[in-house]
Amino acid sequence: MSVEEALSEDDYLVIKKGAVAEIKVKGSRFIASVVPAATREQAETLYAEISKQNYKATHNCMAYRIDKDVFRYADDGEPSGTAGLPILQAIDGVNVLETLCVVTRYFGGTKLGTGGLIRAYSEAARQALEKSVVEKKTHLRHLHIQFKYELETPIRRLIARFHGRLENSAYGQDITMNVAVPRSLYQGFIEGLTETTHAQVRQIFK
Repeated sequence: MSVEEALSEDDYLVIKKGAVAEIKVKGSRFIASVVPAATREQAETLYAEISKQNYKATHNCMAYRIDKDVFRYADDGEPSGTAGLPILQAIDGVNVLETLCVVTRYFGGTKLGTGGLIRAYSEAARQALEKSVVEKKTHLRHLHIQFKYELETPIRRLIARFHGRLENSAYGQDITMNVAVPRSLYQGFIEGLTETTHAQVRQIFK
């Protein structure tokens, strides 16, 4: 689970391809499933699906991290703090977002105690995350601009200079473009746009 390119302040890691890992501890089976989940709603739906597939299991514990502020974990009947939180900590430990991890437990007849449960859920999650394939994404801000034809070349150069992405364009009486710019460069791009065009860009929708 690694990416070769260094991350900028606008970059973050997500799961491109999830994985499954299984460990056995004193007869109990812990099966960790890692899957991509871009939104809270998607994570909840996937959790329900995985739980349904493993309905005979003793517990289906989980955690997901969508972004800095959106996350949740659940112990599904295990003692509080022994399952969901360790799974979330495993996710955070590899610094990925938009990620769901479900650890399914089939009880083997021997109680593991608080420490044993924390170690088992954490290790199962860690192994599945380690086997997963990650990719880099970039936090972007989007805007719509409209301008005269003679400004196209300098605006295209400006987009390239600020590592922006031209999502689409249309040519009518004027040119309109939908542009995405890395979040940390957005304000500089707006200022550069005003300066380059002498404030002749007609519309900017932030």
